[in-house]
Amino acid sequence: MKKSPLRRVLSALALTGALALNAAPPAVLAAEPALKVGVPVWVGWMPWWVAQEKGLFKANGLDVELRNFAVQGDAVLALASGKLDAASVATNDVLTVNADGPKASVVLLHDESAGADMMISRGIDTPAGLKGQQIAVEVGGVSHFFLSKLLSQNGLSESDVTIVNMTAADAGAAFVAQAIPVVVTWEPYGTQGIKSGGKLLLSSKDTPGAIVDVLGVSNEVLKARPDDVRKLIKSWFDALAYVGAHQDEAFAIMAKASGVSTAEFADMWKGVRIFSAADNAAALGAGGAFHGTVDAMAAFMVKQKLLAAPVAAGSMVSDQFLPGAAK
Repeated sequence: MKKSPLRRVLSALALTGALALNAAPPAVLAAEPALKVGVPVWVGWMPWWVAQEKGLFKANGLDVELRNFAVQGDAVLALASGKLDAASVATNDVLTVNADGPKASVVLLHDESAGADMMISRGIDTPAGLKGQQIAVEVGGVSHFFLSKLLSQNGLSESDVTIVNMTAADAGAAFVAQAIPVVVTWEPYGTQGIKSGGKLLLSSKDTPGAIVDVLGVSNEVLKARPDDVRKLIKSWFDALAYVGAHQDEAFAIMAKASGVSTAEFADMWKGVRIFSAADNAAALGAGGAFHGTVDAMAAFMVKQKLLAAPVAAGSMVSDQFLPGAAK
């Protein structure tokens, strides 16, 4: 922990005419720097902006700098390189960060996508019509995992389609521009594509439990500032409570951060299942359901040659920073 310079004051001792040093005051500890938290544009992560707007971080004695990311992959790189202390990302992103050794841990589950990740199409009305089509998707990302599941469930494989590698935002824009017939993306880009004349062909309602969004925190931060991480997580749950008690105001804040109307955000919010503190405790603890989610995603990433070897869930999942957890 950084200490401020020790200041000593010289004073004259009138009785002797000599100079002496007064006793030095105790060293003053510098305030901890703001926690830098990356927040890409995704409906399930927007409560962070409620926490900021309503002063919930400061109410918990914490200074937080939220950093908005238009491209989720940029937030992942920033977390991996130490430019962020924490980031709201998808499960596969934390696996990517830990590919060469443990660098970050999942300490909070934000949400499970329950319709807010989607495949939208133009001129294709059934999954069978996907065969032979171009599909834009972010290769290696959570959307790729989602696509793989959707194809398998409908008797298809990646060899039956032509995959075009695009970020979720670029895929959404390409679809609106009618440059590609099928895209796998997420909100708000999915709604924008549907408004442009697209059809919602399949969604994460069809793959329950597959897409779980998390807070990844640098292991160095977890070690050096554990109490601040607890305050950060408490602020998240305080924000969720505020959303529940003041929904109209909170939706307006989150809609602005998402770049959509309040009405559009309200519809998008229906596409995620937000995890409560109790949900987190059950899923993150030893033997919890999230450990299986990590294992399934790791296996997919190894198959796609995105990981050289699986990353064990136990090496990157922790429940000790949740409210009520033993310190």
